[in-house]
Amino acid sequence: MPSAMVRTVELFEDPNVPLAQLSEFYKVEGSPHTYLMFVTTIDGVAVPLESGQRGGSEIALRHLKNNPIAAGGLADNRALQYGWATADAVLGGAGILRDNPAATWYPRDKDLQDLLRGRKPVRAVVTGSGEVDLRHPVFNPQKGQWKPVVFTTRKGEGKLKNQAKRLKANRDNPLQPPETYAVGDTSVDLAKAVGILKRDYRTKLLDIQGGPILAGGAVKAMLVDEVRLTVSPQIMGDLNSEGRRRPGFVTGIHFGLEDSPLAELEALGVSGSHIFLRYLMNYRN
Repeated sequence: MPSAMVRTVELFEDPNVPLAQLSEFYKVEGSPHTYLMFVTTIDGVAVPLESGQRGGSEIALRHLKNNPIAAGGLADNRALQYGWATADAVLGGAGILRDNPAATWYPRDKDLQDLLRGRKPVRAVVTGSGEVDLRHPVFNPQKGQWKPVVFTTRKGEGKLKNQAKRLKANRDNPLQPPETYAVGDTSVDLAKAVGILKRDYRTKLLDIQGGPILAGGAVKAMLVDEVRLTVSPQIMGDLNSEGRRRPGFVTGIHFGLEDSPLAELEALGVSGSHIFLRYLMNYRN
């Protein structure tokens, strides 16, 4: 049997990666297609777990403006925005909203915004507890740029309904109440959530943004076709300043040696000291 070959090896000479180069590197063959997108340190840390740090930005070194080793962080940001611009739906955990009050998964770069012209993608949030602020910008697109959706449990659905009533009573009403689905009793059934996105919203390309618990659940449920992983040139160690364990990009799951998913390298990119990897998942059970 011939050995598998990497389809693409790409050098991103300009950290502000041109749209044509992003389109070629992240070309998807086949539909529907679901991918995870994460950035980790060399030692596999995905979340710093420090107060005031949002995670991906610091992991990718985007906070270091004048350090040449950090230049690839801009390329990572371009890749991240490209995913938001091309996916039919983005699925993220409620923790991202709590950590980032401005998160909407909407591209900031004009050339990537143009890819959304004439389209209205879904922005879906997973919250088992229902503890999200319905005033958050992701639930209130100012110009109707996206469709907000919430996947929760039956208990979480009750909390969200009560919050909506309070906001209405206080005349602090969300501009566009999100479509809410209760898909589970004690935890969100991710397979049902993804099924709804594909069936009811005609999602062909799904971008799962995490966090690590959501990502782990999606991998465990064998919902992920591809992992898009940026390796950032720093080492953080596995403990934060309080001695708590820092997570990798999947957490809360277990596989054994006999059933752990394998991943075939599809493409490899380099921007300065940052490495961009595309792996196609191969489930063994």
